[in-house]
Amino acid sequence: MKKVFEHWLWEEVEDTFNLKRVPEHTLLEEWLNPTTTIKTEQKKQLCNLHKQLIKRFLDWNEDELKMQFIAPLLHLVDYNDSPNYQAFSQRKLSATIGEWELSGTVDWLLASGRQVPKTPYFFLHEYKKEKGSTNDPLGQLLIAMFVAQHLNPKEANTLYGAYIIGKDWYFVVLHHQEYAISLPVSAIQKEAVYQIYKVLQSIKPIIQSKK
Repeated sequence: MKKVFEHWLWEEVEDTFNLKRVPEHTLLEEWLNPTTTIKTEQKKQLCNLHKQLIKRFLDWNEDELKMQFIAPLLHLVDYNDSPNYQAFSQRKLSATIGEWELSGTVDWLLASGRQVPKTPYFFLHEYKKEKGSTNDPLGQLLIAMFVAQHLNPKEANTLYGAYIIGKDWYFVVLHHQEYAISLPVSAIQKEAVYQIYKVLQSIKPIIQSKK
């Protein structure tokens, strides 16, 4: 049977592949409580991004949210400072698992490889506007992470991800058959923007620890 990522609901992913959501997970808690500090110049840029989000998050469509807020934020985090991974956007991912042929396009991910993503570590998915979203962003993220889990070597079995709905960020960890989701982090709060930045920064040492 064939099914693309965008058609999966999170409950279908659970039922089909025997995944279980848990209310809390040590790996998620560690990821969401980084000790990262933010430099003064970076704080200024984060404040400017926050001001733009406050003005426009109800009006932006997916591409506008991506270009005006998410992309500048990712640029500020700077994932280009390691030879062990890099950022990829709009890349295909596929696998045959049991009777299922699974495939889809991943919005954004960190993975090893230079021209082609090899071992995925972190997914950022679904640049959704605040109103009018029809798909299931968690379902799409979860099935992509599950596919990557089966493609990755054993030492990279734990996958990290985030999905975004307008102003709200949700962070997800998939470890073996269990996954956990954070409460929404609302980027309209200035301190929350700082927290999101720190969490995105803290994925770097997590990836490095897998090398």
